[in-house]
Amino acid sequence: ITTATRRKRTTPIGDWRDARARPNPGGVNMAMSASEFSFAVFIIIMYLVLNSLLNLLNRWALGLYGLKFPLFMTASHMIFGSSALAPMMLMKEHYASRHALVLQNDWKGIAMIAAMNGFQIACNNASLTVMELSMNQVIRASIPVLVAILAICIEAKIPSKGEIACLFVISLGVMLAVWEESRNALLGIFLTLASTVMQSIQMSLSGRVMSGRSGKLDSFQMTFYTGPVAFIVLLPFAFITEFNIFAEMLTTRPVASIGFLLGSCCIAVVYNVVLFQSVRTLSSVGTAILGNVKIVCLLFLSSLLLGELTSWSANQYLGCLLTFASAAVYSYLKATAARKPPAAASESVPLKSGGGS
Repeated sequence: ITTATRRKRTTPIGDWRDARARPNPGGVNMAMSASEFSFAVFIIIMYLVLNSLLNLLNRWALGLYGLKFPLFMTASHMIFGSSALAPMMLMKEHYASRHALVLQNDWKGIAMIAAMNGFQIACNNASLTVMELSMNQVIRASIPVLVAILAICIEAKIPSKGEIACLFVISLGVMLAVWEESRNALLGIFLTLASTVMQSIQMSLSGRVMSGRSGKLDSFQMTFYTGPVAFIVLLPFAFITEFNIFAEMLTTRPVASIGFLLGSCCIAVVYNVVLFQSVRTLSSVGTAILGNVKIVCLLFLSSLLLGELTSWSANQYLGCLLTFASAAVYSYLKATAARKPPAAASESVPLKSGGGS
């Protein structure tokens, strides 16, 4: 065996041993990516399950069973969530030491998010007293249109031609689906549209506040801080519009009323934490795609469990199909646009002469 052959054989072995002895940062990054991916999948599943459960429960209780006090219910959800998290937020040093800093720097943003979140949930719940859950979700599928309009007005972001076409078809589909429903549930349509607009603004603000001047805020902090403000904002409207109905339900159906409030409050506190966490964990495109999946799930469950969709006309089915298909294409266009890598800088920079390898 020649010396050159020995070198050829020993060099790879030495390299392999050196590589094995050295730490592998790439492996650590892959492990972190896997854990982050698993957490994102968990958040998605929890969001779909809790959102579907809460919407179906609200539609059954508020619309079908007759517990028509959506404002009292929403206000109860808000204060219950904050109260349930209070022991952890006040006793854990990581959270307790930051209360003054967060409230001093971000109180305006938190107050705006709390008011919009409370009103958009209340409007959405109120719409379920007069219209089907399935129609409610079709209208809410127009969120991409509203977000695009806000992006044009606030951030001067002009959508591409393909995105404009998708947004137009989404609007057309929603109008087709809602046209016949408008004869019977005009109030429900107005409440759902108002809820959709406020949710679009609120989701945009939440992302900014959760990474604001006080540092990153997690979903527990957002739920804890926004709960009391939303409760205070909603309570006067609840007393003015629903006090008599609420008192009558507590008198005639005490077990059903209290049981519904407690059960929905327990679901809502977990859902609010998951909702704020999804804003922080997922991108805006991922959130839009998740919203489309959620709507499809709710349509299927409302048809299966509540017997909805049976009275829909052909135009409403066509509008529903156009809305979801174009929303899916819109999400795909946004995702592919986000994935496009920037132009390589090395192509435009000339190589230096005389440089080493």
